Amino acid sequence: MKRKLVAGLIAASMVVSMVSVTAYADDITIAGIVMQDDEFMNALITGMADACAENGAEFVSSNSNNDQAREVELINTYAGQGVDAICIAPLDKEASLATLSAAAAQGVAIGSVNMEIADSDFLVGGYASDDYANGYLVGEYAAKWIAEKFDRPVKFGLIHYDHQLPEQSSNRYGGFFAALDEAGIEYTIVADQGAEKEDLSLTAASDIITANDDIDLFYCANGGGLQGTVQAIAQSGKAGQIYAFGYDAQEGICQQLLDENDILQGIVVQDPYAQGYQSATMLIKYLNGEVEATGTTESTPGFLLTRDDPEAIEEYVAENYK
Repeated sequence: MKRKLVAGLIAASMVVSMVSVTAYADDITIAGIVMQDDEFMNALITGMADACAENGAEFVSSNSNNDQAREVELINTYAGQGVDAICIAPLDKEASLATLSAAAAQGVAIGSVNMEIADSDFLVGGYASDDYANGYLVGEYAAKWIAEKFDRPVKFGLIHYDHQLPEQSSNRYGGFFAALDEAGIEYTIVADQGAEKEDLSLTAASDIITANDDIDLFYCANGGGLQGTVQAIAQSGKAGQIYAFGYDAQEGICQQLLDENDILQGIVVQDPYAQGYQSATMLIKYLNGEVEATGTTESTPGFLLTRDDPEAIEEYVAENYK
């Protein structure tokens, strides 16, 4: 199974250093901080926790609930409690840096997940998806699908989360539409809404469908937005007329890909578990003097799941959710 291979991949990718040993795994405490309570963030935490358990380190975790002040409080609290490392999915690559830098100045090792923090002096390292490349990947598939399905320009609705993480969100749909542009697909984005959670996107997509009765497709930049949008299409009675592509895999999304309603056609899959596992393992190795800080974020590659390959979907579900 994919998760069992993670440790070997990590070991192969790390550069062994000659720095002195500062701690041992059974004396290490790592704090995990994520930004919200959803399946993706929970998988990040599970990966961190498993890495700590396998290496004999203690693990604690908290959720900032999309509140920058809460994130600052959590970082300062953990640093004050004397944790050895913080593994964080930051809310903002700029706004979060000052607090993380201050924690690092107190001797706390900092690792990141789910967001690229480029060339930071205080960062040990991090793991994140290449959002533009992943968006482009599903866009390439969508371009071929659209060319086969339609002989006319198409109309898109866009569900994003620019209000929450504007750079990450825009990279995800920027890559998608760049692939359509390069393939020569003619399209118009008739409406866009920020709705990162399932309930919000259900309402947003329903409103877009009501206002645009000739809409053909939706692209959704994250899992919560995608789940709600597919539900909205189904509830509108326009399954078979409106289709969806998106970013992220969750168990419910995979089931939507398998559903006979034929709404969701393809998604690009991240690996949040691997991101959490890799980052926590990196921090443990750093604290044990086995690797050097790089200050850079490594990309974890994405891959496609599509309606026309149900066996791959079922295999992914069996490996990750059973």
